[in-house]
Amino acid sequence: MLANSRSLVPDNDAGRVTMVARRLCLSGLVVLAAACRPAMAAPVVLVAVHADDTWQGNPRLPDFSFAGYHMSGGPLPRVPAVTDAKTFGAKGDGVTDDTQALQRALDATNRGALVLPAGRYVLGDTIRLPRSHIVLRGDGPDKTILIVPRSLSEVHPLGDPLASRFHGFVEVRGSLPESKLGDVAAAAQRGDLQLRLGAPTNVKAGELVRIRMGNADGLLRTILGGGLEPGPQTAKDYDYYVDWVVPIAKVEGATLTLTRPLRVDVRPEWKPEVLAFQPTIEEVGIEDLSFEFPGVPKKEHLEEDGFNAIYIRTVTNAWVRNVTVTDADNGIELEDCRSCQVDTVQFRAARRTVPSGHHALWAKESQDCLFVDFRIETRYEHDVTVEAFANGNVFMRGSGQAMSLDHHRNAPYENLFTDLDVGSPANLWKSGGDRDRGPHAGARETLWNVRHRGHPMPLPGAGDFDKRVDAGWPLLNLVQVEGYAPTSQRDNVWVYAAPDGPPNLYEAQLKKRRGL
Repeated sequence: MLANSRSLVPDNDAGRVTMVARRLCLSGLVVLAAACRPAMAAPVVLVAVHADDTWQGNPRLPDFSFAGYHMSGGPLPRVPAVTDAKTFGAKGDGVTDDTQALQRALDATNRGALVLPAGRYVLGDTIRLPRSHIVLRGDGPDKTILIVPRSLSEVHPLGDPLASRFHGFVEVRGSLPESKLGDVAAAAQRGDLQLRLGAPTNVKAGELVRIRMGNADGLLRTILGGGLEPGPQTAKDYDYYVDWVVPIAKVEGATLTLTRPLRVDVRPEWKPEVLAFQPTIEEVGIEDLSFEFPGVPKKEHLEEDGFNAIYIRTVTNAWVRNVTVTDADNGIELEDCRSCQVDTVQFRAARRTVPSGHHALWAKESQDCLFVDFRIETRYEHDVTVEAFANGNVFMRGSGQAMSLDHHRNAPYENLFTDLDVGSPANLWKSGGDRDRGPHAGARETLWNVRHRGHPMPLPGAGDFDKRVDAGWPLLNLVQVEGYAPTSQRDNVWVYAAPDGPPNLYEAQLKKRRGL
């Protein structure tokens, strides 16, 4: 869409629209070129497919094709079974508390899948996958059922009701040890492929590194698109605003060539540094099972008991596959994760409470995670959530009753929502988070082919959504989103009809990257 607010306007009373942008076709996929802002500003281009020149000229649309397991490097694995929970005393009779037996089985599994044969396994407390290369596998969500009779707040009285949110009855928790490789010595722009360090380093081509930048007001404003006021609480809560993982393509002296373009500018005053990427837990999976909570009425918002299914924190290349969750307060939560994949999951409710839960799918501080083929057959307070510098995450081929695409502040940026049926659009822009955490989102959140049934909420914009000056989705991209005419209503929101565009942007970009 055009960067100038007058670029697409009705040209007469009949409502005809003058289209100033020109539409081209590249490899059968739509490429949209936008007109420039006034002469002093750089041109902005919205491009649907990653091509050799995609990142030139500060493009509006990011490349999302690296989301998913191993940065979309291949399908999820089917790990061989090595352990049976029944041999460690698990009963699966729907009566016996199997928590300790299941934890013993997990602790004894060094590498491979722990199988839970068909049955109803009672969890009286959390079970944890303790190390890399372990999979917790059932016989299918209609056969292997984890029954949770008591909430986390009942099992572990924590005092603060919010504390129960950051736990689950199945957990994976890793860490990222500090190992600094060097400081970045020269500025680089978003879209660049090279970084120059202050001195040569021992990093090798093919290795993954972390690019980290600190708590700097200018950096936060850049992530927010340059036009919105940051929230004061963000500076208090976070020491680093960027902690981004990327593979190294080539090393020449002190110059690193990256395999993919930078998501944000790099400037020496933001104290950029390069660290080794050494996750303590990776390659873990939870699959082919279901969670059944007791169905008691949900507590008030932020006072939930903690009927939480899966919580994964600081883990890489993990997956949740073929899982059903019934009557959860929080369904599947990823915090500080990278390249994880949630594939084929359903959320249901027997609870009569509306909404029936707090978060269904949640990505906080996570990078390049893929949520695919999900069905939310109930309503949550926040159905799909990105929060706190989450970037590059993709939600696709999902459906819901009245799905909210919740942007929970602290600058989630460059996330994609594509090929979704949200049901009723009444909650499309419903978002949470405390006001002192700044605008709802950072720059370049993208909705591509979002379908619904009904009349959508007004288009959000910086500074005027909900009449709050701290709200907004800066540089928001809407393409093939029903209910919004192809007009640029504000400088920070672009809307395209793109009738000839691909139905799923992630799949189109991935196909292009693979040369197919």
